[in-house]
Amino acid sequence: MTDIERVPTGITGFDDLIEGGFPRGRTILLTGAAGSAKTTFGIQYLYNGATKYAENGVFVTLQEEISDVTQDMGRYGWDLEGLNKTGKLRFVQSPTPFELPGNEVKIDTMLDIIHKQVMEIDAKRIVFDSLSQLGLPYSDVLCLRRDIMRLSSLLRELGCTTILITEMPQEGNMISRYGVEEFIAQGVIVLHTTPVSRSIQITKLRGTKHDTGMNRMRITENGLVVIPGDAPF
Repeated sequence: MTDIERVPTGITGFDDLIEGGFPRGRTILLTGAAGSAKTTFGIQYLYNGATKYAENGVFVTLQEEISDVTQDMGRYGWDLEGLNKTGKLRFVQSPTPFELPGNEVKIDTMLDIIHKQVMEIDAKRIVFDSLSQLGLPYSDVLCLRRDIMRLSSLLRELGCTTILITEMPQEGNMISRYGVEEFIAQGVIVLHTTPVSRSIQITKLRGTKHDTGMNRMRITENGLVVIPGDAPF
């Protein structure tokens, strides 16, 4: 049996659930309701990569201001601005990530920017926040799926291990905003939150013998901590 190279997230307790880390070069979908700590998970993955595993990263945001992200994450002791200055972390901010000539949606400019930033710092990790924002201008789900596949294909070609963030609707049984995102990714992680508890669940991760139950997750002063085997309900 061929061993699969693993990319540890460095998030306490989480890697124990996935055989030590994500399969290298794969695309992982991270979904959850608003306020479920999706962005924190993504930034912690990048921060640990840059500071613990010598893997540079790129954070792509379509909605948050970079200054807000660095300030908020600084509360955990993560110096993102310092990592940016030393070339270990790059930010791509694109509040208007596509051109809209008529009804056609184009993401080519954004893909070129991501490619450029990855190549400049030899990035190995990417977090894209979020597909929910990316899909807003689309009237055709098939076109959205096509462009998400183009995005995923680019990231695979770059050899990056990527987290794509999306939003889970508050009502209904869908785990993603548009219902297509989970079929493109090689892994799916769901963050659950209630007024009294938080949990994390891995519903799909190809090439990995992973835990499938809900495990309690806490937000501490040092970031997210997962407690394997501790069911929240």
